[in-house]
Amino acid sequence: MSSVYSRENCCQTIGKAKAALSEAISTLQNTNELLGDTGSPIPSSKVAFHARLTSHVTLGSAQTVIFDHVITNIGKAYNQHTGHFTAPFNGIYFFACTFLQSGGTPLHLQMVQNSSEISRGHAQRGGAVAGSMSAVIYLHKGDVVKVRHYPDLGSQTIYGDWSFFTGYLL
Repeated sequence: MSSVYSRENCCQTIGKAKAALSEAISTLQNTNELLGDTGSPIPSSKVAFHARLTSHVTLGSAQTVIFDHVITNIGKAYNQHTGHFTAPFNGIYFFACTFLQSGGTPLHLQMVQNSSEISRGHAQRGGAVAGSMSAVIYLHKGDVVKVRHYPDLGSQTIYGDWSFFTGYLL
């Protein structure tokens, strides 16, 4: 009698374990589908760039600064022809820009996400004076971040070889 009871007990235990395992598999499949739809990076995804401006540029109103010499571009999210960083994944990103003004006028720059300002920087006039700005921001896949001259301030000059734009996925 005890061997029959053991077999029944064993079969019930196996049946319960099988049902629990099926439920766990279903939950994991649903979670995997949800994560795939968010555009969130997988842990091995790396995104980082560092670019330098190679020549002096006199900027007009709201003109994008094109940091044309790419030093690092892991993930290929920075475009050296447009000056745009395009987020390849949803996530939290860090950006920084250091710049040097040239000439007798100050230099005002802003960092924008799509069309909204996320940071601004200023370099006072007088010799070669540096300015900087940085931002930590959540981006959706496809969002664009760039550095541009502040709107409606006339023309101002940024020094080449001393001005950099950097960003990476945290």
